[in-house]
Amino acid sequence: MDVVPCFVAPGPAEPIRPIALRAPNAAKGKGFGATAQEPSSSGLLRLAAALVAGGAVQRAAYGKGMGRGGGKGYGRDFGGGRDFGGGRDFGGGRDFGGGRDFGGGGRSDIQRMTEAKRTREAQQFFQYQKSLMRRGEIPRDERYWQHEEGRLFKAAHVSAGIDFQKYDSIDVETKGGSGQESAIATFQEACERYGLPDALTANVDRCHYSIPTPVQKHSIPAVLEGSDVLVTAQTGSGKTAAFLVPIITAALNAGRKPIKEGAVCPTSVVLSPTRELCQQITVEAERLTFRSGARVCAIYGGADAIPQLRTIAGGVEIVVCTPGRLEDFLQRGVISMEEVKFLALDEADRMLDMGFEPQIREIIENHGMPGAGRGRQTMMFSATFPREIQELAMDFLDPNYYSISVGRVGATAANVEQRFENVGWGDKFEQLMESLTEVKSADGGPAKTIVFANSKREVDDICYRLQDERIRCTSMHGGVNQSQRDRSLNALRTGRAHVLVATDVAARGLDLPGIDHVINYDLPMNGDDYVHRVGRTGRIGNKGIATSFVGSKEPALKDIVRSLQDAKKATLTKTDKEEGHKAHERQSRQTASSNKCRFAE
Repeated sequence: MDVVPCFVAPGPAEPIRPIALRAPNAAKGKGFGATAQEPSSSGLLRLAAALVAGGAVQRAAYGKGMGRGGGKGYGRDFGGGRDFGGGRDFGGGRDFGGGRDFGGGGRSDIQRMTEAKRTREAQQFFQYQKSLMRRGEIPRDERYWQHEEGRLFKAAHVSAGIDFQKYDSIDVETKGGSGQESAIATFQEACERYGLPDALTANVDRCHYSIPTPVQKHSIPAVLEGSDVLVTAQTGSGKTAAFLVPIITAALNAGRKPIKEGAVCPTSVVLSPTRELCQQITVEAERLTFRSGARVCAIYGGADAIPQLRTIAGGVEIVVCTPGRLEDFLQRGVISMEEVKFLALDEADRMLDMGFEPQIREIIENHGMPGAGRGRQTMMFSATFPREIQELAMDFLDPNYYSISVGRVGATAANVEQRFENVGWGDKFEQLMESLTEVKSADGGPAKTIVFANSKREVDDICYRLQDERIRCTSMHGGVNQSQRDRSLNALRTGRAHVLVATDVAARGLDLPGIDHVINYDLPMNGDDYVHRVGRTGRIGNKGIATSFVGSKEPALKDIVRSLQDAKKATLTKTDKEEGHKAHERQSRQTASSNKCRFAE
């Protein structure tokens, strides 16, 4: 029997040779599975085999990184240094190979590509502009105008409601100005007093405008007299036409600008906070400029820039834009502010809330726009009047601006019935279904409703559950693209959907026709947002209902209750005065009658 020794004397160590295991479809060169020694070997299998063998892989597996970076892949000599090999973060560069953000240039690459895209689009703009100068503008035939008339004037639009005459009883406070401002009673009076162009007068008739709202009665003549205006009024009070009529009057009196090479120079700029409001104002401006020669263009982000650049290439008189996209076009050099005569800031408080103040200041102060009172008139419209709006007015308006306050600042419309439901968190959806069935439209069908929630996830969840209950609904929030937003709004306008579930992106300025009911599934975080949400119904004298679900912790509830109490006090005071006058008249008549009886005796 042979005896096996317990210990064996050490001999010369044999070199450990890497195990070559061929992987199917192994790529050669860069990418997964190639090494410097054996292009066809599988990096993962070689790593596993090397770990089992206890050795070290001489060159890194997994090629040269997952991105375009210069790193050598998941570390050099897996076992020779920190972090599975001589480099940081699994390979000679940061974040999976060579550069930041998964390889290569990372953020700098994105910025470089974005800048190249902007430059390319600007070059296309100037090339298209040259082609327009060579061949001239495309002529418009009668068929085109018939199509435009149907699109602009036959579509659903908010019309004056049965309580429109009550607008005359709304308190209006004015101060400042030049002393030349005097209110108008009808649009016809404005046409006669200020000689409005015939094309604008005809379009006012097409829009069936006859009696102006209090905002329009005071602001239109003030701007036409040459004053800057600051208007604070409740939502749905006709602010859009209040600044469009003077702007279009000036554009038509100045005439259509010829095409010229270089940056286009509009005479009027309207700034709005959201894309949807920008589109809405543009449609209203197109209605008032129909077949007049004045050109209107919407400029907003979230959509392809090429169609907007092609629209303004031939020249434009009025641009309606969001601050971000306008600043982008100014940096590209395709538009200039040097000939601006009118600047309108719609929903100014909302633009400040969204953080647009730096862009607004950049646009007004650093791009050659004429100063206030030195060639430029400024109109600022807001539903609330916080301290930031006052500071903005001091900076951008003429010191002798005309201030117009319609109704109580920051108040909801008086013709909206406001309901509050005390619900627990788990009972909200059941209460939503009940509220949706309670309110009907004028013809007895399902009411056109907007449901507001505070988060995108909540909006998507509500919409999914409503669709599961066979309710035709659509959703809208900041996480969906512009085309989806447009489809959602169009579905509500045309009746294909009865319910729109949205975040506060739909709370400001949108003029959706026939909204019967607004539901605050989540109460907003402040009273101002509540005012704007409720303002989607009860517009221009129409009646509406607003239902709010109240939970245990609602930070905005105190402001909402205070606004309701103030509005109730104002209404009661006015009613008491009227009743007091009536009682005094009855008493006077009774006294006169008794005296007459005594004299007869």
